[in-house]
Amino acid sequence: MIDVALASLIEDMIEKAGADGVVEFWQRVGDNLASRMGKEAYLGWTSFNVAVREARTAFSIEGDVTPLTDMAITDVDGDVVGYLYAMRQCCYVPTIFRTRFAVGRMSPADQAVTDEYNENVHNIAVCNFCVFHERFREEIAKNISVAGNSLACFLLATRGWSGETKISSKNVAQVNINEDHMRALLRNYECVYALVMRGARIKGER
Repeated sequence: MIDVALASLIEDMIEKAGADGVVEFWQRVGDNLASRMGKEAYLGWTSFNVAVREARTAFSIEGDVTPLTDMAITDVDGDVVGYLYAMRQCCYVPTIFRTRFAVGRMSPADQAVTDEYNENVHNIAVCNFCVFHERFREEIAKNISVAGNSLACFLLATRGWSGETKISSKNVAQVNINEDHMRALLRNYECVYALVMRGARIKGER
């Protein structure tokens, strides 16, 4: 019932505020939730990644997150300054499937908001909920420090419930990850992002 109500809410909002208004709403929700999560500090990447696996970080509110520790991001000196993180399933997939089961299809408002975000903000969304997720992670990263350095979050790749995939060429280039690696990861994961120490000079950054 709540899932269907949420879909109806988005539909009602787009009628009143337009797709751009819904994008702004989701971004405010991301900002507000992130501001309530508080700050976190870790001695190094090992302790942070253990906390991620054990669901003890603010990022865990979205669901199970896997640190891809074989895909470290290094700086010009060869020091590890970040890692890739992935989710096998977006936490909104059950909502989407229950809505489709109850109503028969997703609201056209979902696609309208997705298109608005992709065209005017960042071409990475596969559904309207991606708008909230990206902003939430970006703000949460600022409140988490690893070895005394706050983090920056880069959403790299997404796969939607219909199989559609998106790869952010600009973010992939910023963290010096090969797009073919992203495509391979999307076989097993629906969402991949990078967490990197803010201000790091990444090796091979383009």
